[in-house]
Amino acid sequence: MCLWHHPLLYCDLVIFVGQLQCTLLNVHAILDFIKILHPLLLNPPSCPMCINLIWMRCFTKDTQVCKSLYFVGVPVWLYHREAFIPPTMNIVQLVQLTYTDHIVKAMYTENGVAKPF
Repeated sequence: MCLWHHPLLYCDLVIFVGQLQCTLLNVHAILDFIKILHPLLLNPPSCPMCINLIWMRCFTKDTQVCKSLYFVGVPVWLYHREAFIPPTMNIVQLVQLTYTDHIVKAMYTENGVAKPF
């Protein structure tokens, strides 16, 4: 309730806190990359490591990048047409792409005006 009486608008405070969280998560990700992933990418292991489930998954179109990330334990999804995937690649599950047409945009509007936050 104290935030409602603050001189800044409540929306501005929510956006500020969201941007702060985003920046802190980016710093944490960069530090994880430098400490854990960069040494593994320089000297890749001979067999795949266990996947770290706390890391965010990543998407790539490049099969070499996919292979490198897979071997260092990064959860990775290869975004590629089926015809271009090498037959030796280990594919766990094919996924059909879906589009975001089903999102209700009225949830993000106030009086007919879109509010970005």
